[in-house]
Amino acid sequence: MSYLTQKTIQNKISFKGIGLHSGINVNVSIKPAKPNFGIVFKRVDLKNNNLIYPNFANVSNTSLNTTIENEFGAKVSTIEHLMGALFGLGIDNALIEIDNEEVPILDGSAKEFINKILSSGIEVSDVPIKIIKINKKIEYKEGDRFIAIQPSTLSLDIDFELKYKNEVIGNKEIELRFMKMTYQKYTTRELFAFMKILNL
Repeated sequence: MSYLTQKTIQNKISFKGIGLHSGINVNVSIKPAKPNFGIVFKRVDLKNNNLIYPNFANVSNTSLNTTIENEFGAKVSTIEHLMGALFGLGIDNALIEIDNEEVPILDGSAKEFINKILSSGIEVSDVPIKIIKINKKIEYKEGDRFIAIQPSTLSLDIDFELKYKNEVIGNKEIELRFMKMTYQKYTTRELFAFMKILNL
């Protein structure tokens, strides 16, 4: 399977559960979508202006969870585990229908989302994925914290270190190589372990 072509799920899948922060019962359906559709949330409990696109410009809150919101005030929160599962399995296109404003927490990880997506199957298109190419190093600093992005090969490599003042917690370093991984080469258990490393 090529890393460089767009993918979607083969069949509709559904989930139901409780929102962690809202306590509300929520139903979610994920449907296949054509190439270049992207990942789109649709609030089916709203009649109009109910599409929300999960990109950085639409993030309206990051306190305890990630919330995305469109220009009309329609929002969806706690999207991290679902988005992590889609990304980890290479899904580029899907319509996510949800009947409330918070994705259900399920078991507290991405495990159930991954299971359902794998059971649905993955459909591969001939359309190339969209790639953002970094042409020069970019660095941002704020006090002792900093982040740097620089050109690399066809691989998303992330190296990071967390330094805590608390000696009991200590420091934590992790190196991740995304584009060198393919779900076909890994067991479901290994994928779950990978998601756990990312706190998904």
